[in-house]
Amino acid sequence: MPRHVIAFTSARTAEYLVAGVPAAARALREVAANAPSADVECVITTSDAWTPSAYCQSECARLAPSVTLRTTGLATVAGHGATVFLRGEDLACGNPRLPSPYPAAIHPDLGSASLPFEHERDSLERLEQAGRTVIAATGKPGDGIVSRHLNRPVSQAISRRLLKIPGITPNQATIGTALLGLAMIASLLLGGQNGLVLGALLFQAASIFDGVDGEIARATWRMSARGAMLDSVIDAATNLFFIAGLTANLAMQGNLDAASAGTAGLAMLATGLFLIGRRSRAIGGNFTFDVVKHQVNARPSRLMQWLTWLTMRDFFAAAGALLIVAGYAHHALVGFAVCAALWLVFVLSVLVRTRPGRPIAAGE
Repeated sequence: MPRHVIAFTSARTAEYLVAGVPAAARALREVAANAPSADVECVITTSDAWTPSAYCQSECARLAPSVTLRTTGLATVAGHGATVFLRGEDLACGNPRLPSPYPAAIHPDLGSASLPFEHERDSLERLEQAGRTVIAATGKPGDGIVSRHLNRPVSQAISRRLLKIPGITPNQATIGTALLGLAMIASLLLGGQNGLVLGALLFQAASIFDGVDGEIARATWRMSARGAMLDSVIDAATNLFFIAGLTANLAMQGNLDAASAGTAGLAMLATGLFLIGRRSRAIGGNFTFDVVKHQVNARPSRLMQWLTWLTMRDFFAAAGALLIVAGYAHHALVGFAVCAALWLVFVLSVLVRTRPGRPIAAGE
């Protein structure tokens, strides 16, 4: 069985959370992903005494279940002729400039020379930068205009802080989005202009925080179909509850025309979401918006791209909040009803063209 030694500068650097994952677990995953053999023995060592925390051990087991792992002191490792010697901080940072097959400096004979450990402070600075790089890469190519320039930078700043908490999961962040949605609907139903403004701001906050669960999932390798479905369901529910609460608020203030527009838009939005959900179930998948997204991506055009951006939740939430805070809640609901009608027509056309069993016409 190939034997690898992963050496960290100190116990502190081995346990340091790089975007939510202990550096030792990240290094172990790199070895598991790149080792030429499926069965690998790894020895993680540090220059000082180190007993891995329970969280570090659980993350090592999650990310590299096929690796036989031992931890020991450097003096015990030296002289045993490790097959490959790797610097732990380099593995955890994923330095692409270092030689293949591992993104780390390889030392073929640990026993013949003393290990050139760098200063702990320098190692921690590199690991911190690696964490920022990982989180910065969690954005999605399909982000809308508002998400790309406002929501994503804020949500990633939140993710950086949350990922300093050992054991944070995407589902916990999803619950945070749901709680913001509940606070939003409560504010809107309180009635009055103050409740209206607070509800709009909470809707925008939920739109921003909605990115956190996906960022945590991608940074810590916790992506799952169930998590994506839960995120989509909460997104849809938050959208529906915002319109319902806004409609109820204006109705209580006596603005029945705006309430009628909101009711009509809400009915069209709910219809489109129901049809997307039914199609997702029919093709054996979870409830997500992928059916429509894939069709848009299959026929890219500048006009379609702009229409997509203008109907995405990030733009809808930001524009709605601005209009409501500026005192144009009535216009926001009327505009929403128009957009909902156009969106429903588009959804129906996509679902008709892509229904299961339908033959593909020439040119499609």
